[in-house]
Amino acid sequence: MKKSFFLIGVTILLLISCTHNKQKNLAVIKGTVPKETNSLKFERIKEHTADMYPKKYFVQIDSSGNFEIEIPVQQLSVGVMNINDKRYDFAIAPNDQIEIKVDKDNIIYSGKGAEKNNFLYELSKNDKCSLDGIINSWYNENHELKDFFVMIDDYINSRKKEFEKFNKLYPLGADYTNYFQIENELVYIDLYQYAITAYAIKNNLPISSVNIPQEYKKQFNLKSLQDDKNLIYRDYLTILDNIIYSNMEKIISKNNSINPDSLTLSIAMDSLSGQTREHYLVKSIYYDLCHDKYDSTLMSSFNKIKSNKNCISFVNKELEKFNKKKEMIGVNLSSEILKTELRDTSNNKKTLADILKKYKGNVIYLDIWSLGCGPCREAMPFSKKIKEKLKGYPVEFVYITVDEYSDILWKEVFEVSLGKENHYRFEKGFGAKLLEAFSIIAVPTYLMFDKEGKLLSYKAERPFNNMMQENPELERILIALSGNM
Repeated sequence: MKKSFFLIGVTILLLISCTHNKQKNLAVIKGTVPKETNSLKFERIKEHTADMYPKKYFVQIDSSGNFEIEIPVQQLSVGVMNINDKRYDFAIAPNDQIEIKVDKDNIIYSGKGAEKNNFLYELSKNDKCSLDGIINSWYNENHELKDFFVMIDDYINSRKKEFEKFNKLYPLGADYTNYFQIENELVYIDLYQYAITAYAIKNNLPISSVNIPQEYKKQFNLKSLQDDKNLIYRDYLTILDNIIYSNMEKIISKNNSINPDSLTLSIAMDSLSGQTREHYLVKSIYYDLCHDKYDSTLMSSFNKIKSNKNCISFVNKELEKFNKKKEMIGVNLSSEILKTELRDTSNNKKTLADILKKYKGNVIYLDIWSLGCGPCREAMPFSKKIKEKLKGYPVEFVYITVDEYSDILWKEVFEVSLGKENHYRFEKGFGAKLLEAFSIIAVPTYLMFDKEGKLLSYKAERPFNNMMQENPELERILIALSGNM
């Protein structure tokens, strides 16, 4: 009998332990939005520091405007709450229980984790804390380079003052206070980097020719910048990447026989250390795999220093996806990928399976693009020329945009693409199952399917070449696949 009680006790403890662990790595968000709300999303959320592609969570809203969602998160993460395409900075931490009430003119947060979001909402109302305002001024007004730096100082100081004022009334806690300090330090450096680029563009100068005052050069020192505590900030690795790339370019300009990839890795391994170095290598591996590249030297460097379980898990998962992509060539896509949700120009729901079925019997050249993408726009005239040349061939050019719906979306799509046929949009943008399966994180990307709907390529030829001329290779491939040679 005692043994039975003991087993029951162990079972209860295990259940409690499992429940506790599950809760610890989740943030629960619920609330009410106006009934006319079309969309609610939480974007750019990192589950952990090794999560190199921040997630987007789509929220189901009931007929009364109520919603509830659980988001996995292992440390404090700052992303964006998107309500009908209006964006607000949003922060969550493990075990947060946040309630949100949204009306037409106001947002109120309550519950565990609310104060940091009430602060971010108040911060958004202060024009002096508007990053958009600074950047617009850089590009639309005339400034000396030193003025850029003065504006950055004013922006950071305004943020600090707002924080101190709010924190006196509503204590924000040690974790968020620590995060805000790190964020300010890194945003400061990030803006310094960007200021050089903006000044060069505004004045039609090569970036390398911009004379950075000596007192500001300390902002571009890798060793003084790196600190593992900075990993909590979303763009920390990108800031490091910009500095490493700049250092690489300077060396290459003096000796162009050096391999850029090898040099970049060498700079990273020599200049970085600890978890920062490990996470930086993970970011580099992820970027390569997304672009269908496997660098054995980079992978070997990572394997020698790997220690973080999230880093190891993330790389293994991406390697698995990389290998699976190869296996999908020449076969039908999985039922899960075929469920990718689309909308046509009449806002009718479609799936990728519907598209492949509709155009069966034709070679499909699938153009994944966005209105905000310069190369996507530049490709359209070339795409149209090739399409016109192939008129009469069993070839269909199909266009799917990652853009979100708006009243003017399709009007702009038709204008930019120079046509009204075969247009769709991904219901979940870059969160679409097709894009996630093939690690598509940038556009334009081109896929090709045969007449039976089997995948031929997930990195098909572009309509234009490196010289920004029509790509005859694409035309040749499409004709050959159509069987009409």
